[in-house]
Amino acid sequence: MKPVGNPRAVPRFSRRRLFGKAGEFGLAALATSSVVGCGTSRLAAAAAPAAKRKPTKGDVAILRFLAAAELLETDLWEQYCELAMNNDGYQEALEQIDEAMVRYICDNTDDERAHAAFINAYLQSIGEDPVNLDAFRTLPSVPVKGAEQRGRLTSLTGLTVDTSWYNRYREPGNPDFGDTFDQIVTIHDRATVPTADGLSDTQLLAAALAAAFHFPSIEQGGSSLYTNMVTKATSADAVAIIASIGPTEVFHFAIWMDTLENVPVFDSGDGFVIPDIDDDVREAVMPEPCKFFSPDLPLCSVIRPFTTEKAGAVAAATGLTASGLFSGQSQAFFDAVNSLATAADAARRTG
Repeated sequence: MKPVGNPRAVPRFSRRRLFGKAGEFGLAALATSSVVGCGTSRLAAAAAPAAKRKPTKGDVAILRFLAAAELLETDLWEQYCELAMNNDGYQEALEQIDEAMVRYICDNTDDERAHAAFINAYLQSIGEDPVNLDAFRTLPSVPVKGAEQRGRLTSLTGLTVDTSWYNRYREPGNPDFGDTFDQIVTIHDRATVPTADGLSDTQLLAAALAAAFHFPSIEQGGSSLYTNMVTKATSADAVAIIASIGPTEVFHFAIWMDTLENVPVFDSGDGFVIPDIDDDVREAVMPEPCKFFSPDLPLCSVIRPFTTEKAGAVAAATGLTASGLFSGQSQAFFDAVNSLATAADAARRTG
């Protein structure tokens, strides 16, 4: 394919509609068949011994970090949704990649907001303090049409996006075994949203395409984080919450990974280049089997990584920081997030 520098040259199509419904049903079935789901917990939880239902200190630490993570995700997704809905140029660029992109962004936003609200409300219901990061909403909104001008927790103006997950889910290696994977695209210190009014079509498309790689990067990290945290939880309630929310992160990741099938060869003219991705690799949306637990066991299609070293709370916080998402934040902010992350990683399943 020839490099694309004009957003109108990008194909407008999507082959995901039936997949979306089937995937939603499959994940819902997984959550409700293996653990107690959020909406069905009362009857099942009532049958469990009280000691198993009562969250431990470790469970509370896990839930508090997950609440913080969901608040941070909500903040970045809200910025994307505002601009996708209310900035005509950015909206058009996103829709050139996928006609449903705007709806997906705002649906993702609603999910993360609901996760944060639910976990915090649950913590309050058991007499624990909810997580409130409002004191750290000190970063500015981008000064463009469509962005609400209010304090933010995150910045989308200079991101370094790790795209190694693309190859990771298509190869038999696993980061938990020390395997490494090449970046599919180099995205370094780039804005994933418009940073000024009056940008050219090519500049808007460059921001939208960088965002298209940022979306699955965030959600695959959440998939690994929840997979790791459920191995540490003790109480039935904590396990139910973590194992019921976690699959929605996987669902988001699957949608965004599938969306990348529509991404074209592209050259922004200022260093951002999307290469010609082999069609066989591009269309391999389902995760390929990989090493799991032991190299002596058969390959298995799983979320990877899932170990604390690679996928725990500190690893998640470190990855988000390295991406530039918190550029401009105070040391107090980093201290607060690292404290929550360290406490979550220290949790151990008991009994």
